[in-house]
Amino acid sequence: MNHEIESSNESLTDKSIEPELPRSPKKKKIRLVILGVLLLAGLGFFGVYAGAAKSDKSEKSGRNRQQVTPVTVAMVTQKTVPLQLQAIGNVQAGSTVAITPQASGRIVGVYFKKGQDVKKGQLLFTLDDRSQAAAIQQAQGTVAKDQASVQQARDALTRDLGQVDQARATLVKDQALVRQAQANLAKDQAQAEFAKGQSNRYGALYQKGAISLDQAQQYVSNSKSATATLQADREAIANAEAVLKSDRVALTNAGAVVKGDQAAIANAQAVVVSDQGALNNTKVQLSYAKIYAPIDGRAGNILVTQGNVVQANSTTPLVNITQVRPIQVAFSIPETNLPQVQKYMQNGKLKVDVTFPDNEAHPLPGVLTFVNNTVDNTTGTIQLIGDFDNTQGHLFPGQFVNATLTLTEEPNATVVPSQAVQNGPDGQFVFVVKPDMTVENVPVTISSTIQGLDVIQKGPQPGDKIVTDGQANLVSGSKIRIKTSGNNSNADGTSRRGRGAGDRQQGGES
Repeated sequence: MNHEIESSNESLTDKSIEPELPRSPKKKKIRLVILGVLLLAGLGFFGVYAGAAKSDKSEKSGRNRQQVTPVTVAMVTQKTVPLQLQAIGNVQAGSTVAITPQASGRIVGVYFKKGQDVKKGQLLFTLDDRSQAAAIQQAQGTVAKDQASVQQARDALTRDLGQVDQARATLVKDQALVRQAQANLAKDQAQAEFAKGQSNRYGALYQKGAISLDQAQQYVSNSKSATATLQADREAIANAEAVLKSDRVALTNAGAVVKGDQAAIANAQAVVVSDQGALNNTKVQLSYAKIYAPIDGRAGNILVTQGNVVQANSTTPLVNITQVRPIQVAFSIPETNLPQVQKYMQNGKLKVDVTFPDNEAHPLPGVLTFVNNTVDNTTGTIQLIGDFDNTQGHLFPGQFVNATLTLTEEPNATVVPSQAVQNGPDGQFVFVVKPDMTVENVPVTISSTIQGLDVIQKGPQPGDKIVTDGQANLVSGSKIRIKTSGNNSNADGTSRRGRGAGDRQQGGES
């Protein structure tokens, strides 16, 4: 534009000095005035434009030299921090029981509500038990009848044992008679021999005429009488021995009867035991008419309601009970961390904390109770399980939670607030405040994040001041001003940072 004005002025000047035909002095004066006005206007416009451009450039340069960014800062500190492993966990019940009927019948009572917490042994359902009660009465009658049979067999045994004793006594008596007969035989045999000797001697005397015939015949008669008595004794002994043999047979028969009675008793007692088993089984069937909770837990939806007829061992449960106190959380860690877990487990049980994604400020404590015996080859992880009291009932089976396994504690670890760490093209970094109130971009290496603090393995040193808020307007060498709580409500550094690469910017550095 200035060049156009100059060209215009030059054009006007050139035209003004070209030789013209003689004109009147009045017209020449008017042209000179117009030319002077245009010339002054052009010079004035050029001066104003050049001055404005120079002023704007100077103002921008001065503002850049004097810009100060307000920030909040925090101190790099040292503290004892836990060494932890974090994973996504799944809440699972320690025990789940499907309540199914063990007897058939109609449901006549339901004594809980769906979703209710139940105790072990609490009555849940009752079935119509009239058929089981009748079966019990029948079984009891059978047992009573068979017990009477046992008593009858015992009475018969007692009677037959008496007969055995009587037969044994008769045998003993007859044995005595045999011995007495044998003694009589021996005595009469001696008398017979004596009488025979006298008969022979007196017969000889009769032959010599020393005695009379009557005397001789008397001794012969005595000898024959003794011989007859001897024969009678032998027959008495034979009869007594026959009786004795009969007594032995009677005793044997009585013993056999006793054994039969004992067998009958044993058989009757076996029948009683069988009947008692049947009675007990019927009582068990009756007990199935009342269904109790086998564990402490929380009842689910009632799937079969009152009035329905159910079948024994049906595949459709009446209700499911899930144990929620205590409860378990299963999570997996990389197999590379397994040696650490095994190492620190030797010192005792390890602590496991779980939090919900929307409430990480209130962890629920538990202990590690299970390490699986096999590494999952498809994922390269191993499953761990922690037990939790869950007294408040915050954990429900099937939930996903954030699980944190604490292995040990690391003393004197260097920590910085998590919001101080930023992501850049070259990795993570923080702005360290220098004594002249400028900042320096310092790369950092983070090992873990615990409760809003990043554990620094490499980077700033304890005692350094770092920027926690306002990093977006900073580059290395930027001047800063530390905000106070009166200047900014976030001066306490409570703002949170994301973990994505887009959540941390390098404050203008490329």
